[in-house]
Amino acid sequence: MSDSIIDREAIRRLEDWGGPHLVTQMIRLFLENAPVRMEQMRACFEDDPGDGPMRGAHSLKSSAANVGAERVRELAQRMEDLAHEGDLDRFRALVPELEAAYAEARDALEPLTRGSSDEA
Repeated sequence: MSDSIIDREAIRRLEDWGGPHLVTQMIRLFLENAPVRMEQMRACFEDDPGDGPMRGAHSLKSSAANVGAERVRELAQRMEDLAHEGDLDRFRALVPELEAAYAEARDALEPLTRGSSDEA
């Protein structure tokens, strides 16, 4: 697991709070829900995005922080701020960077769930 992609301290905190089972659960939730949140954020490409992009960014930011996906968290924070400001052009411009950051985080986190018999 690369320290530049995943904050190991976040993983240690999860282990301290609930052991390996909690780590596995939180990572699986992140991996399952992040694509849904990113799709919600892509709603800004529609005619009337409503508050979907901002809500999606806020939720993704929180779940990324829980599992230490720092780059995802940083980008989601920036995108939440842009959505709040109504700057959807700059918001849209960050989507590819967010998707790449998520792919890196996913690749770093998935090995932590292998071999676990826990079901989320």
